[in-house]
Amino acid sequence: MSTYSSKGRKNAYGNIPLLQWIMTIGVGLFIFIFPYNQALFNGYAFNFESKIYPAVIFAYILLIVTAVYLFRQNWSLASHRGILSIGVMLFAVVYWISSFQAAAPYYAKFMTLIVFALAALFVTALFAAEKWQMRKIIEYSLMGTSYIIVLFGLLNLFGQVYYRDAMWLSSTGYRLTSFFQYSNTYAGFLLALFFATLYYTTNCKRWYMNLIHALMLAPIWISFMLTYSRGAFVVIPVILLALIPFLSFMRQLLYIVYMVISVVVSMAFLGVITKNSEKISAIVQPTAERGPDTISLFSSLPLQSWLMLLAASVIIAAVIMHIQVRWSAKLEAKVQKLADRRGSFLFVPALIVVLGAIAAALLLTNNPIRSLLPDPIEERLSTINFQQHSVLERWTFYEDGLRLSQDYPLFGAGGGAWQALFQQYQNNPYWSKQAHSYFIQTLVEVGWIGLLLQLALLAYCYILYIRFYAKHPERRGSHLVFFIFSLALLVHSAIDFDMSYVYLSAILFVCLGAMLAPYGSLMGLKKTAAAVETGGVPAKGGNTSAKSSNGETRSYGKTIYASAIVIASLVLLFGAIRETNANGSYSKAIGMASSGSADINDLLGPINKAIELSPNHTQFSLVKLDWLNQVYQNTSEERFLKEALSTVDAAKKNDPYNRDIVLSRLQWLGRAGDMEGMLTEIEDGLDKFRWDITFYEIAIVEYVSVGETDSSKKEQYWNRAAEIGEEVQRRIDKLKDLPPEQLQGRSFDYTDKMKEALAKIQ
Repeated sequence: MSTYSSKGRKNAYGNIPLLQWIMTIGVGLFIFIFPYNQALFNGYAFNFESKIYPAVIFAYILLIVTAVYLFRQNWSLASHRGILSIGVMLFAVVYWISSFQAAAPYYAKFMTLIVFALAALFVTALFAAEKWQMRKIIEYSLMGTSYIIVLFGLLNLFGQVYYRDAMWLSSTGYRLTSFFQYSNTYAGFLLALFFATLYYTTNCKRWYMNLIHALMLAPIWISFMLTYSRGAFVVIPVILLALIPFLSFMRQLLYIVYMVISVVVSMAFLGVITKNSEKISAIVQPTAERGPDTISLFSSLPLQSWLMLLAASVIIAAVIMHIQVRWSAKLEAKVQKLADRRGSFLFVPALIVVLGAIAAALLLTNNPIRSLLPDPIEERLSTINFQQHSVLERWTFYEDGLRLSQDYPLFGAGGGAWQALFQQYQNNPYWSKQAHSYFIQTLVEVGWIGLLLQLALLAYCYILYIRFYAKHPERRGSHLVFFIFSLALLVHSAIDFDMSYVYLSAILFVCLGAMLAPYGSLMGLKKTAAAVETGGVPAKGGNTSAKSSNGETRSYGKTIYASAIVIASLVLLFGAIRETNANGSYSKAIGMASSGSADINDLLGPINKAIELSPNHTQFSLVKLDWLNQVYQNTSEERFLKEALSTVDAAKKNDPYNRDIVLSRLQWLGRAGDMEGMLTEIEDGLDKFRWDITFYEIAIVEYVSVGETDSSKKEQYWNRAAEIGEEVQRRIDKLKDLPPEQLQGRSFDYTDKMKEALAKIQ
């Protein structure tokens, strides 16, 4: 790239189609605009959804532009890019198919919209980033935005900014999360960023670019340490060993040296920064007695912390720049003979294994070196083992997910299936709306067909990249950063719910597309390549009509694909806008209710419109039922009872596994005097929420109560109450079998009401 003349660069920019500029800038803007709202976390609640829909709409508009670009270019199925662009759309189609048997219809639709948006970003990046000018825009957007996220986290750490849960209070103290509000996911993101920054520091041609990235190594590593994430520590060697072979021998050595320098220098300053951050958190973070606050940059604690961080950054950058400028060329000449030896590519990975073993021994065993670490970090590292509670709990999630998938083996139970169904399959009364593994969650949502398709796509992308990277050294370059980012995010997401952050899953799909884009012109399949080599002239003895036929086939394929994704984009865009309008009507109703002066008839207008636009959205129905409950208690008017029963019946049909809907339906059936319906609903609740003591209490109390009023069925009802009581005892005994290190989760024991009701039977 540095060999371009100014005229050559001008001509190179001039040869880029306008649509490709729009696609590239669109991807860059997506990366820059959307991380600041909790990184678009999909928490299966209304307050998260309203932030995600604008990003989804943005992606669909971008896909329409991409479709026009592909129609004007020579898109062909007879290429790896053509197959990939269809395959990623098929993965989204599987989510649509799974929504037909969804356990949570609204979130199945919601996830379908999200996955189509991810596919749109993949296809756009795959075709937009082919030229280095376009690729650089995406690279700079990714790295620049990532550095902003790190600096924002540090502003919260040192008290100049307060963002809710950017410092997340856990049982061990405050943990840094930045915009993510979850420290483990932030740690996974920081790992990807740290390895990418090291790559730039090692490989940039311009000294000032080396300096900029080197200055960021200390802030990234110190932020990573203050997430206190044990899982992220564990995956470091896996990521490092996977990316090192892509570097030359000399670059491998420099990469490891720079990494060691960054970690050692950062750790030297970490103790003071950790102690200061704890004191700052005590001042800034809210308590039961007071709200959040901020603290001036020039106060002693933050000023000292910033100066310490700056000192660490300057020292690391100075040492690295000294090596880069003064010694790298000399070292490269000295190690050339070693690099030329057979098997030299294994030397640095072997060194990593040795250094990793030594580091693990020093950090995980009780020794003087580990005692130098800040107390919170030493405590977290001392608990890294396969018997600590977070590992045991994750294995339980994974086993429960596999058991769930046995009932929905092919296409899964639809998007959002885990949060809807986990209580029916769980081993103990934990509470987690996330499966804590991207792959287990995918299996639950879209079954083995969806998971295998996803794994095939990932394997296809990485195999193609490795193959082209090895065969075409002339095309190697900084696009390796996309490989590093995607690899690190995927590895960490295997043990946590990083991909529930739509922003991170978008980064993953963008990186997968962008890392392959530089090899776009080489991705033709063999027949296509042969045709290009012969200029389209048929081989000797061949049929000249083949040329026309092949050209028409490519033209038809291009037209069909471009038209299909335009139509799909418009349909999805309409669906996303419809849901956005539903959210708007709901928000309007909430605003009217908050004013305190609105009549129930005024409130029912916008809330009914929201339900009409999005009938599967349970939150709208629950709010309406709450308002009807308040009015009915005050007026006892029959029309409110009938409307409530109608609303709750429809909500149950649309979201049968929603706990709040089941409890609400129990309440309204009781008010309507439908005892048989109520008992049926109780049995349904017991089946779906098998570790929820609330349903056992309701069941026992109601069966005993109905038995007292209906003497003809007293024995039947009381026997059933006794059976439920025995089931409670069986489950209490089962909890004793949990490993001592594993947390039980929610309380599960006899309540006073249950004891009183069972005493009547005896």
